[in-house]
Amino acid sequence: MTKDRLLVIDDELGPRESLRFLFKDSYDVLCADSVDKGLEALNSTPPDCIISDIKMPGKSGIEGLKEIRSVDPQVSVIMLTGFGSLETAQKAIRYGATDYMQKPFNTGELREVVASHVQRTKLQRKQIATTDHLENLAAKLQSQLGEKEELAELGEKSSEFLHDLSNPICVINGYVKILLQ
Repeated sequence: MTKDRLLVIDDELGPRESLRFLFKDSYDVLCADSVDKGLEALNSTPPDCIISDIKMPGKSGIEGLKEIRSVDPQVSVIMLTGFGSLETAQKAIRYGATDYMQKPFNTGELREVVASHVQRTKLQRKQIATTDHLENLAAKLQSQLGEKEELAELGEKSSEFLHDLSNPICVINGYVKILLQ
């Protein structure tokens, strides 16, 4: 059985490696030292959960979050920051973060949060796949119903035609009997 996948995006080696070490036994952990590399990893091997730092050189975690949402709206994204403020928390939530945590983090709490968000992502993906499957089935059934309705209409018209045809045939049959006598 394959492990669930976790993507860690953090420009600092220490926190990135701490998270990799913390989760390596439970998850397949991918690490990226920038938002752009994280997006590459997201596109090549979709994770079940992403942990991203907010304050990074180049693209910030918030900018990365916007791009992550355009690529994968279902994946859970946990934003981590050592410089938390109400404004950054609001931006993170506004752009689709599923959770927001302060550094330094409590490892037990972070493990629980990641586990619940991995399950959330998997359930959302399963729900979307099931919905797509049901929509495809409904479309097929609708198509088949249309075909059945066409056949029923054809049968009805055939029945009307045979009924209309039976009257002249009865008359012809009567004339044939008279001629035979």
